[in-house]
Amino acid sequence: MEIINFLFAEDQLFTTITLIVLVALLVGNIVADKLKKYEDIDVNAATSLMDDDNLIILDVREKKERKNGYIVNDTHIPLSDVKAQLDKLDKDKNILVYCRSGSRSAHIAGLLTRHEYENVYNLKGGFQAWKKAKLPIKI
Repeated sequence: MEIINFLFAEDQLFTTITLIVLVALLVGNIVADKLKKYEDIDVNAATSLMDDDNLIILDVREKKERKNGYIVNDTHIPLSDVKAQLDKLDKDKNILVYCRSGSRSAHIAGLLTRHEYENVYNLKGGFQAWKKAKLPIKI
């Protein structure tokens, strides 16, 4: 009882609310990660995945971003067009999605899994991580 009185004392109310919000965010983050149906992979795992002929490499960056280079043999569908062009992607293939930093591609990876694509991977760190690892690009 003393702890409840302490937590809800007038001078502790802000701290208590902050603590509750932080715990809720942490739990929400853990639950969201468990429900995620795609896998975040680093550049090393991505290169291993590329040994498979059954792979689609999907670049969801804007056309102007590709001037800085792109991963060889990729398929380019800008983020805003992916939903309208889902039928161009084979559900039976593995799909590696990438963007500049990995956040837009995570969004699209989630979209793909919600549309029953099963083997979906997000390139963690995106094209920036790919270039930083000095992996081959095409300009």
